[in-house]
Amino acid sequence: RLPFARTVYDEISCRFEAGCFLKNVKEGFMKQGELHMQTLLLSSISDNKVGISDILSKGFQVMLKSLGQRKVLIVVDDVDKLEQIEALLGEQHSFGGGSRIIITSRDSQLLSIADVIYNPKTLSDSGALKLFRQHAFRNDQPTRDYDDLSNRVVEYAQGLPLAF
Repeated sequence: RLPFARTVYDEISCRFEAGCFLKNVKEGFMKQGELHMQTLLLSSISDNKVGISDILSKGFQVMLKSLGQRKVLIVVDDVDKLEQIEALLGEQHSFGGGSRIIITSRDSQLLSIADVIYNPKTLSDSGALKLFRQHAFRNDQPTRDYDDLSNRVVEYAQGLPLAF
């Protein structure tokens, strides 16, 4: 399954000079740390490979500004703290015109800094189950062998359609 944000990134990234999809930011910060996540971002949108030593010697914000006015697409997926956004994007973004930054979070308070907030429409339980069956089993008829599992998947998704 592809998360909705990844599907959007895959569809529109060709319209930008550079792009970066940072998935599971919450987990990345916990397991690998801030420097690693900054390195992933800079390496993706820069023409050069960037290492942790580069960030330590030059500074992340300086390196980010040195990219100039490139038109970039950045997706920061599954953020749970404002500090993560600030660490990755700085307080002021200096990207070129037409650039887009997409942030996903389960905490709507974190998104108050955004210009636009998109709340995906949720499906009813029956609609979600029908959509899941169409994709998982290639039909929308109940399958007794997988009824319990199907219901658990739909409950877990909380009515959000998933891209398979």
